[in-house]
Amino acid sequence: MNHIGKSAKKTLNALNQSLPVVVGVIMAISLLKAAVPESLYSTIFTGNILIDPFIGSLIGSIAAGNPITSYIIGGELIKQGVSLFAVTAFLLSWVTVGIISLPAEMDILGKKFALTRNIICFIVSFFVAILTVITLGIVGEL
Repeated sequence: MNHIGKSAKKTLNALNQSLPVVVGVIMAISLLKAAVPESLYSTIFTGNILIDPFIGSLIGSIAAGNPITSYIIGGELIKQGVSLFAVTAFLLSWVTVGIISLPAEMDILGKKFALTRNIICFIVSFFVAILTVITLGIVGEL
């Protein structure tokens, strides 16, 4: 068997092994989204420039979702009076950090890589949210 055939066989085996984990993660994400109403988020945020992004990053990391739905959720959170700091951090971590999907990511990409990537994305989402809102204020978009 040539190198391409061996590689394809290894890839298919890896996908077959990780498929049950991926399906379980998708089911867990669906359950969490159904259990936590979106209106709850507006009661959690305080309006503080440091606390809101932290809480937003934390909740977004746990909730995890795709970019398409993040625009809708972000708009609704803004309508409910949640600060732009919190919404920005929430959306950034929503699409970049995945606590719920961490087992699948560790299985596919390795434990060290998955944990490092998620920790870095969490920290970056906090700081980028603050810098984004401050930048918008400076350029007069707020």
